[in-house]
Amino acid sequence: MSAQTMISIGLLTLVGFVAGTVIFLASKFLPQEDKSLEEVARIKEFLPGADCGACGHPGCFAYAQAVAKDQQLFVNRPCPTLASDEEGMGKLEDYLELKANNKVGKKAVVHCTGESEALADYRGINTCQGAAQVASGHKECPYGCLGLGDCVAVCPAGAISINNERKIAIIDWETCIGCGLCVSACPQNLIELIPANMPQYLGCNYHAARDIVGRNRCPDGCIHCKICVKVSQQSEVSWDEIKDLPAFDQECCVTATAAIEKCPRNIIKKTAAYNC
Repeated sequence: MSAQTMISIGLLTLVGFVAGTVIFLASKFLPQEDKSLEEVARIKEFLPGADCGACGHPGCFAYAQAVAKDQQLFVNRPCPTLASDEEGMGKLEDYLELKANNKVGKKAVVHCTGESEALADYRGINTCQGAAQVASGHKECPYGCLGLGDCVAVCPAGAISINNERKIAIIDWETCIGCGLCVSACPQNLIELIPANMPQYLGCNYHAARDIVGRNRCPDGCIHCKICVKVSQQSEVSWDEIKDLPAFDQECCVTATAAIEKCPRNIIKKTAAYNC
């Protein structure tokens, strides 16, 4: 064997030894990949993927990370959107081998019946955000639904449509996943998430405490007579002094039968959970 061949073999051996040493040291001292990432990816597969933020985290991946670190988070604060999917919730419970508390999901409702007449033919930017900048909208009621579909555009489930006759947003109770994206999209603050077992909601958002001169509530609007509160035998209806409107206990979700029957404007609307 020639001296040159021996030198080549020696150099290759030295390079291999140095490379092996570097790899060994790197495995010992460089930061390791977080082993929880695999668990996070598995948990995320069970989540709806809407990235709606209803859980209080920036998105589904962030929620999965939090659950991977502390599974009691899932027990005490299950994904609100997944809570509306009994099958999906069951699969995640089986995977985590845990049972979630407070699995009642949320549903969106619109606090408006759409009976307010238009004051003018709005021809500006075709969004509710744009229309709301002009004298609180083009409807006679300054708190009414503008019907231009900002909520429709953000709904990931296709649960919202616009009634062409009344120009109002309509939410399909069964299809709604309770993500809450429509809540922040509405410039009139007309949309609210309520428990899926809530039997009723108020179909009005007219703030008498902040009355606007020259503008009126619609023919169906709440007249603030407080009859609904007076006939409530189990305090199922209270009065929100800030909004100056009726409010329903979202913890107990008691059916306000008397209030619904006695309301002179029939503005307390039943939900799909009314007869459940």
